[in-house]
Amino acid sequence: MNRKQFLAGALCSALLSAAAAAPAAAQSAADARDLRRISNYLNSNETLAGDFVQVGPDGEVNQGRFYLRRPGRVRFEYDPPNPTLVVADGFWVGVTDTSLDTLDRYPLSDTPLHLLLKEDVDLAREGAVSKIERAANQMRITAINPDDPSQGSITLVFTDNPLELRQWIVVDQQGLTTTVALRDMRSNISLKPELFVINEPD
Repeated sequence: MNRKQFLAGALCSALLSAAAAAPAAAQSAADARDLRRISNYLNSNETLAGDFVQVGPDGEVNQGRFYLRRPGRVRFEYDPPNPTLVVADGFWVGVTDTSLDTLDRYPLSDTPLHLLLKEDVDLAREGAVSKIERAANQMRITAINPDDPSQGSITLVFTDNPLELRQWIVVDQQGLTTTVALRDMRSNISLKPELFVINEPD
């Protein structure tokens, strides 16, 4: 898996998705209600922490721990032997390879997750949602950046009762899929500021 594919998996974890992404969907009353509910849920969780399992487009499985603090901050710590650490500090995403002692930076605004890490999330107002799917106790929301659909698309998977984010799925520019499943989540807990600092390599 190359580094951009990895970052997409971690942060709504390929940076670039299909340029022909679908336009924002027309909203029914049920869609508008559910988007308000999901936006309220995201806005009510200033912090989240838990474990994740990532399945890359080549079937490679990685896991580790994640920490999220809105607005704009997230950290993914991968279990060995994966040497990669991903940190978003509110402006930049830093991808560190601890085995090679290297750091690559990307603008946070160039990732699909930027839409969901805003201080005030309003999915209906953003016009970012291209599809809403409902199944037994599950909702799937597919979103793009309406200002630049080529940035990528992300499908968020929620349990419906109780409402909780459980998974996200990203499809990259080549149609490759990366899935991140979340578990053992804790919300609105105290997180140390240093978790979201991008440290330069020695």
